[in-house]
Amino acid sequence: MPAETSRERLADLLVDPREDLDFEAKNWLDLQRSNDDKATFAKAVLAISNHGGGFVVLGLVETDKGIVEAEGRPATLDSYSQDLINGIVQSYCDPPFHCSVHIVPSPTGALFPMVIVPGGHRVPVRARRAGPNGNIVTNNAIYVRKPGPRSETPQSAQDWDDLLGRCLRNRRDEMFDQIRDLITGAVPQVEQPAEPARLDEWIRASFERWQGLTEPLPANVGPRLSHGRYSFAYEIVGEPENIAPARLPELLRASVVRHTGWPPFWYPTRDGIEPYPIDGTVECWLGGDPKTPVDQRDPAHSDFWRIDPTGLAFLLRGFQEDGMEAERPGRAAIAPATVFDITLPVWRIGETLLHARSLAANLFEGATTIRLVATYEGLSGRSLVSIDNSRHVWEGRVAYQDSITLSTHVDAQAIEPNLPEIVHPLLSPLYALFDFFELPMQLVVDELARMRAGNY
Repeated sequence: MPAETSRERLADLLVDPREDLDFEAKNWLDLQRSNDDKATFAKAVLAISNHGGGFVVLGLVETDKGIVEAEGRPATLDSYSQDLINGIVQSYCDPPFHCSVHIVPSPTGALFPMVIVPGGHRVPVRARRAGPNGNIVTNNAIYVRKPGPRSETPQSAQDWDDLLGRCLRNRRDEMFDQIRDLITGAVPQVEQPAEPARLDEWIRASFERWQGLTEPLPANVGPRLSHGRYSFAYEIVGEPENIAPARLPELLRASVVRHTGWPPFWYPTRDGIEPYPIDGTVECWLGGDPKTPVDQRDPAHSDFWRIDPTGLAFLLRGFQEDGMEAERPGRAAIAPATVFDITLPVWRIGETLLHARSLAANLFEGATTIRLVATYEGLSGRSLVSIDNSRHVWEGRVAYQDSITLSTHVDAQAIEPNLPEIVHPLLSPLYALFDFFELPMQLVVDELARMRAGNY
């Protein structure tokens, strides 16, 4: 079932409507007030989703003369909103998914709500709750479409074989798509949203919050990030769960991806630097640590981050390279604002994408996409180096541009298996600033594997 179906195709379904395994007609169900009607609708959606997707049309009834408009048409169709429909789906379906709702004209001009139910699930969709008094829908039951057509639980070995076979084919197709992307070098990106204003406004507001916190500090101390900085901001696009504020600390801690010693969006618990709620978000500023003198606070460990439970995250951090001015055993000191390490951006972007995937799984239901924006500032005059000498870099590769902004928009489910294929094209323009340095794909693959193995 395609994600988008043309209105012409939807209207065609009402020319001569017939109930089939992928098409079900329902009366004018009262989905706002009647729990029985909600369960009736949910059962149809559960069965059609397990069949592979299809349509549910409201306001029709089957008679001896065929399918006709049911009596009791409501004064308006406002009660059949997409938000209401998906609220029922989220409440009854596990795993949850997103249905699109269209108001479609019949050949007579009468309008009917039509729900497009997606298929393609890798596991059978089960009922996550029972209907009123245990009727209509049974908790944990799995429903399929059967000839008639009817929505019932599987009754035979053939019913189960058809259902599980369909799920296995979906898994196989997804795996083959991922292998194909790896072979062809395709990037598993999704179409850029036309209106990214929400994320842009979030970035602007986050910088304002950070500037307000750092303004009282003396100039040029570590938390001011005066030599350079980078920020990662992302938006999770999907259906957020309704989570009580008291659960947020637990979920945010569980979302931290710990592959290196200083993971992005680290959630400390020590007094003085623990995150705090503010304006509906959770905020953390490590640069304000009262136990460390302000002139000794390292820019790379003065993180400022914010997370909005509706799907927005922002992280600001100084360059690790700028905190190595002191002599190091066996190695020369590094002056601030002079070098740019070849491996650290790969690690940090990789960790942040994995964090976005983890946070989406903990705060959202169903499929999600991630729009990420990364900005690097204070690059001009820096030389590309390998701080730990694990990589050979030709000397003299210097950046002349001071800042760059990078962005990507990917399916959250694609991040884990396709991380190198996402990171490489995202970061290549950054590395090209250093005298046209071409970021090797093998470097990205190797460094992400080293990061994930905890070899830091």
